[in-house]
Amino acid sequence: MEFSRAIAIMATGLGLMFSASIAEAGSLQLAQNGPPTPPAIPPAVIQAITAAACNPVQLEAAVKAAVTANPTLAPDIAAVAAGQCPADAAGVAAAAASADPNDAAAIVVAVISALPPGQQEANAPLIVAAVEQAVPDSTNQVTTAITALAFNPGQGTGGRGNIGAPLVAPHTDVQASPF
Repeated sequence: MEFSRAIAIMATGLGLMFSASIAEAGSLQLAQNGPPTPPAIPPAVIQAITAAACNPVQLEAAVKAAVTANPTLAPDIAAVAAGQCPADAAGVAAAAASADPNDAAAIVVAVISALPPGQQEANAPLIVAAVEQAVPDSTNQVTTAITALAFNPGQGTGGRGNIGAPLVAPHTDVQASPF
């Protein structure tokens, strides 16, 4: 009896060791092959956007200055600003695109994606028009990006996507209809 108990404890320990090493190897593999982490937005940029307190003139100036200083982060900066102040999404997109015309399409997609559901469809035409007015040569790239976004939601948004926690929890307490 004691011998079989000792064997069982040893087998359990070996099994746990083996499963832990597999889990560790799997997590190392994920870390090596996982998606690259997007560059972080400098804290000073976030502070400037927050300090603008959704005042359109101050917000657009802060976005333009931030994108000018950090052109590789243009879509991310515009998305943060539009997420904080969705009412000025078109102005934010135009300011960002005028500071970095080469990323106009990515900025449009990022700003539209940063808006709350329901506002995306309503504000998309305003955002596109504002960016095309700020950067007249961007019409073709913006049209292509919007078409791709419409037919492939979650695609073309850089590090952003439609994968993540649901916005609404599933209702598990709803009873099935007897019919």
